[in-house]
Formats: sequence, C-alpha cells, structure tokens
Amino acid sequence: MWIQMFAWLYFFRVSVCLFFLAVASFFDFRSREVPDWVWLLFAPIGLALTLSLLALNGWHMNMVVSWIIVLIVVSSLSIALFYLGFFGGGDAKALICLAIAMPDEPSLPTKLALKSPIWWLHMPLPISAFNNSVLMASLLTLAFITKNIVDLIRGEEIFKGLEDESFPKKILAFITGYRVNVEKLRSKRHHYLLIEDFNKCSDGSIKRRLKLLNLINSHENKREEALDGVHGKVWVTPGLPFLAFITVGFAVAVFIGDIILWIISLALT
Repeated sequence: MWIQMFAWLYFFRVSVCLFFLAVASFFDFRSREVPDWVWLLFAPIGLALTLSLLALNGWHMNMVVSWIIVLIVVSSLSIALFYLGFFGGGDAKALICLAIAMPDEPSLPTKLALKSPIWWLHMPLPISAFNNSVLMASLLTLAFITKNIVDLIRGEEIFKGLEDESFPKKILAFITGYRVNVEKLRSKRHHYLLIEDFNKCSDGSIKRRLKLLNLINSHENKREEALDGVHGKVWVTPGLPFLAFITVGFAVAVFIGDIILWIISLALT
C-alpha cells in the first residue's frame, strides 16, 4: 500500500534507513555503544519523511492508523526486550526509529521477493527486519554447539562446578554460549557476557550458578567484582553487535522478504 504511490519517496526512505543503520552498526561493532546523535538525527528525519508520504496521500485514515499501531507495537516490543535484558539500548532505538520511518513491509515486484502464500500473514517492516536478524544471529548457535562438542570429545568437564544445575539450563547454556579462560574477562577490551553467577560461601568456596537472563543490562563493575577468586574457564556468550544483524535483516526484509514468516506460511499451507 505504501509503495504503490510516490515510489521515489519510498526508496529514499529505504536509503535513509540503511544509511543510519550502517552508521550505528559501525559504532556497535567498534565499541558496542552507539552515540545518541545517530538516533537524534534518524528519528526526526524518518518522521519528516513518513509525514511527507502521509501528506502526499491526503492523510488517508487507514495509513495513519496503521502507522500509529505499528509504532506502538514495535516500541512496546523493543522496550520490553530491553528491560528483559535481551536487547541493548541501541537495538531498541533502531527498531523504534524504523517504526517511525518505515512502518510497512514492501511488496516488491521482483523474483527475489518472498511473498507469503497466506495473504493475511503479514508483518510490519520493522518486525520483519527483527525476524530476519534473529534468524541470522541464531545461526551462530551452530558454532557454539560445535565448540562445546569438541570440548566434550577432548574429555573436558564443561559443567564442572555446575552439577546441581537443571538439565534445561545446561542445554540452554550449551547452545547459547561456551567457556573461556577467566583471564580474558579481566581485560577491558573483551565483549563477553557472563552467563554464570559466583557466590562466595562462608568456608571460602565459590558457588557457581548459570545465569541466562538479563545479560546485556548487567553492570560491568559488578561482573568484574564477581570474578574475584575465580579461576579456570567460565561460561560466557559473546556480546554480539546486534545492530549489524538488524541492518542486514532490514535489507533482506526490503529486497527479499520476511524469511521466518515465509517459512511459517509454507508450513501452514
């Protein structure tokens, strides 16, 4: 619907989104932090472009309402994921900016476009970008699983000190993380996130527990203090530059489609 008229404006908006996402990805890859000026520029420019498109279409009520709904849903999802610890602040801001600038998924007349066989199965463009990014990032679990299997083959006790943890927790750690020497975490330049808690007992021993939630928002200093007296290997998950995945996921959503949605729709037909 949004691309049918004023296609030039649509593709200009795509270019603007790709530009700001690429800039944000650069900072995220370099330092895992994105300066606020990126979003302070992206949001108002995206808003101006969307309002221009709405004005050119005569402020069509369906378009206005759909944009507001997408903005509310995407913002709520992004904020929830941030406070649950699954998202960084930059990741949440990126999706909100996309909801402001590019609320609807395109229907490109290209051979590459993955069109859902089920006509009503449709997602807003920011959600499709998120779906694609999660799918691509999840492929890294294959590398984690491979590394952990290799450690097991070598005879390493990968859950030493964590014998009391539940089997589901161990499986989740097995597919989302791996072990590194604790000395690497004492370096200021690492991008690992601990998925263990360390509690010192009265007898001087250290009780280890797997901690698989609220990783991104955990305080760096507290994590460093928790490593006092810890030796050997500990479970971590890499702090991925997820904005890079969002950027690629957005490009895939625009020019190819929502891969996860396409797979689901094929399974339902």
